[in-house]
Amino acid sequence: MHLKKPFWMHRHLAVCAITLLLAPLSHSESTAPESDSAASADKKLYPAGLIALAGDSLFSSYSLVVDKSKRLLSVYEWKNEDLTKIAEYPADIGKKNGDKKKENDSRTPVGIYFLQREMTQPEIPFGLYGNLAFSTDYPNIFDQRDAKTGSGIWLHAVPDTVPLTRGSRGCVVVRNNIIKLLKNYVKLEQTPILIFDEVKYLDPSGYQSQRNRFLKSFDDWRTAWEQQDVDTYIKYYDTTFRNDQMNYRQWYRHKKKLKSLYSYIKVQLGPPMILQNKDQIVIRTIQRYESNLHKDYGEKTIHARLSPDVGFHIIREDWKPLPDPLASDHSQEKNSSMINMEQKREVSAQEPAQ
Repeated sequence: MHLKKPFWMHRHLAVCAITLLLAPLSHSESTAPESDSAASADKKLYPAGLIALAGDSLFSSYSLVVDKSKRLLSVYEWKNEDLTKIAEYPADIGKKNGDKKKENDSRTPVGIYFLQREMTQPEIPFGLYGNLAFSTDYPNIFDQRDAKTGSGIWLHAVPDTVPLTRGSRGCVVVRNNIIKLLKNYVKLEQTPILIFDEVKYLDPSGYQSQRNRFLKSFDDWRTAWEQQDVDTYIKYYDTTFRNDQMNYRQWYRHKKKLKSLYSYIKVQLGPPMILQNKDQIVIRTIQRYESNLHKDYGEKTIHARLSPDVGFHIIREDWKPLPDPLASDHSQEKNSSMINMEQKREVSAQEPAQ
C-alpha cells in the first residue's frame, strides 16, 4: 500500500554492532549470535509470521522470535522494508511441552506478545531472574478469548550457574549477558516477541507473496471504510467482534449511523506492523482520519483471526489518540472539543470517528 503524501515521521533506530559467529542449532551455552551475512541472498529465509514491522518511529524496528522446538531466540530488524535476522541465542522455555492453558502449568504460551515493563534489582531477585527481566502482555486478547489463565510470563535471565536446559515455569530465559544485548532492541509496549512451537520459514518469493496478500486485505478494508461501503467493510469483522463499548451488531449499526452523518471521510494509514501466529493476527498502524465533522490522529491496534475469504476477521479494534505532528496546539484543542461534543451527542462512547 502506498500513500501519496506520507504523514508519519521516519526516524531510524541506531543498530548495535554485533560480532556474529556461526553456531549449531543445539542446546549449546554459547552466547555468540548466529549470522546470516555469510549466506547468499537466494538462501535468505523469513519467519512466516513476521509479515511486516511498521515504518513509523512510534513502533519498534525490531522483533524477537522464539522457536520452542529448537530452544532459540532470534532478533530480526526491519530496515528499508525488508527483514533481516541480526542475532540468535540459546533460550530456555517451560518445563512442559505444549501451549500454556492455565495457571501454574509450567508451559510457555504460543502467541503474539509485546514486552511491557523492564525490571531489575532490587525489584526482582537475581537468583531467580538474573539482572534484568521484561514482562509480557500474557494473557493477551486472544488468550482471554480462549479462556487461558495465569500471568507473569516474562523474558528474563538466570545466573550463569543455572543451566539453560533446566526448564522454566513458563518464561523465556536467556543468559545475563544476552539479555543486556537484547535491551538494545526493546521499545517498551511496542517490541513484539512472537513465540512459536516451531518457526516456519519462507523463501523471499513466498515471503513477499504473503506480505502482499496481507497488505492488499489491509488496504481493501481501509478503502471500504473510506468509501463508507458499510456492507463490504463489515465483512472484515468477525461476528464475535467486541470492543469496550460495542459488539458486532452494535458496531454495524454504529457505522450505518455515521454514514448518515458524514458527507465524506478520509482515512490515511501508515505502513502497518503485521504479525501472525497460527490463526492469530495483530496489526498496528498510525491512523489519520478526517470527515466533514471530525478529524483525529492516533494509533490503531487490530486483533483478528485469519480468514480465507478476506484475509482477516477483526475480533477487536482499539484506537488511542496521539499528538498530531501536523497540527498546531490550537487546532488540537479545537479537535478535542469536537470529540467531546460528539460524545455528548452519543455518536460513540469513545471514538466518534472510528
